[in-house]
Amino acid sequence: MENQTISKQSQRNGLIVVTLAIFTDMLVYGLVVPILPGYALSLGVSQTAIGFLFGSYAIALFVATPIFGILSDKVGRKGPMLWGLLGLAGATLLYAFAKQFWMLVVARSLQGVSAAITWTAGFALLADLYPSQERGKVMGIALAGQSIGTLIGPTVGGWLYQIGGYQVPFLAATGLAIIDGILRIFLIKDVPHEKSESVLSSLNLLKNRRLLIIVGVVIIGASIPCVLEPTLPLRLQKGMNVSSGVTGLLFAIPTLAYAISAPVIGSLSQRIGHYKAMTMGMILAAVCFPFIALSNSVWLVAIVLVFLGIGMGTAITPCLPEFAEISQKSGTNSFGASFSIYNTAYSIGMMIGPTLGGILTNYLGIVWSYSVVAIVILVYIIFFNIYNHHALKTA
Repeated sequence: MENQTISKQSQRNGLIVVTLAIFTDMLVYGLVVPILPGYALSLGVSQTAIGFLFGSYAIALFVATPIFGILSDKVGRKGPMLWGLLGLAGATLLYAFAKQFWMLVVARSLQGVSAAITWTAGFALLADLYPSQERGKVMGIALAGQSIGTLIGPTVGGWLYQIGGYQVPFLAATGLAIIDGILRIFLIKDVPHEKSESVLSSLNLLKNRRLLIIVGVVIIGASIPCVLEPTLPLRLQKGMNVSSGVTGLLFAIPTLAYAISAPVIGSLSQRIGHYKAMTMGMILAAVCFPFIALSNSVWLVAIVLVFLGIGMGTAITPCLPEFAEISQKSGTNSFGASFSIYNTAYSIGMMIGPTLGGILTNYLGIVWSYSVVAIVILVYIIFFNIYNHHALKTA
């Protein structure tokens, strides 16, 4: 498709809408972190159930992403973008008025479906609007919305809860969703778009062993913050008497550390090699987990969370250019297929993290559960490096 016929105004409008949509999605995703565990506990459920509650977002995201990706190619981008907005608004209202645990699960799942619609249709819209040489830049701008939303979501949620009680954060999020919806209605204009890539491209890439070993790194990297979500707030609030507002600030720390260190990590991985950078990141993350569980000082937890954020970034950031390189060398000539695998792996990590964290903490306590997570990461590091050493020798 020739993007040159599309006006600059349409391009700018699309970029504004998609960036705000992703920001809103990630803001609401993080908003619930300092609030839901305590509220769910007050409904009489176990730590395992809380882990499932947080994991239900990723399950819904995983299931809905391919469905709405195909659908947006058939019906255009504007319709799905509006459906995603309605889903998000419905989820926030359901959170606000939920009186039973199953209602929270439905709200969290609906939030995941909404994210699947918004992300697939949103990035497809940017691909429709911009020529290939500009897509990397504009998608990077849109992803800035993800970082900002992720960063401030827990903080906003914690402080609004502390100021106004349980319902206020969700009603405020509903208001933001309404503003987002107005922009989607008036600024999005459907444009002709290319047909989706063949599923065969993804299947061919899945035969690549180098890619599969990196998929494991993506799963681990995505699961790291999700392990903390259903477990650390209760540890902070009950074990250290930390307020919801401070809990939200603490959850913002690894995201901020990740965002600030990302450019340095990108340059470092280019110099020392992507695989070495991934290994360093996983080691740092593994070391941090036991220290978080054993810390009795809020300041010590904050310091360790800084290093955890850097570890996450060092593990995940090199995966993206490595996926692109593998896609080029495989001859598929399809970055879309390779990054769809990346997104699927990330969803799996988001599913595993809270579920594993909740189950382990319920049966072992937070110290042993975080220690088990660290051991799992270290075991994968050994496997990862043995495989890479063998691959280099046989290359």
